[in-house]
Amino acid sequence: MKMGIAVTLASIVMIFTHVWAAETPQAVTNMGNVRGGDIQAAHAIITKKCTLCHSDKLIDIALRANKDMLKIQQAMEKKGARLNVHEREVLGIYWKSQNPLKSAK
Repeated sequence: MKMGIAVTLASIVMIFTHVWAAETPQAVTNMGNVRGGDIQAAHAIITKKCTLCHSDKLIDIALRANKDMLKIQQAMEKKGARLNVHEREVLGIYWKSQNPLKSAK
C-alpha cells in the first residue's frame, strides 16, 4: 500500500515539474527583423546552440542579473559557439528586448 502511494506521488511530481518549470516568454512588441515578433526564434537558437554546453537556466540567471548578454555571446563564440549572421541578429534583438532599460555602450 505504501509503495503504491509513493509511486502515485512520484508520478504526480514528475508530471507537474514540467508545468511548474515552464515559463511563458515575455511579450515583446518590437522584434525588429524577427518575423511577426516571434520570440520563439530566439528560444529555438538558444536551445539548439547554447544548451549544448550549459543549461538555459544559466542564461536566465544572467538575464535576471542584467548581464551584458551581447558581451557574453561574443565570449561564448570565442570559446567555440557557432552562430550565423541571422542567429546573431535574432539573439541581438532578443537580448535588447530582455534589458530595455540597459544603456548602449
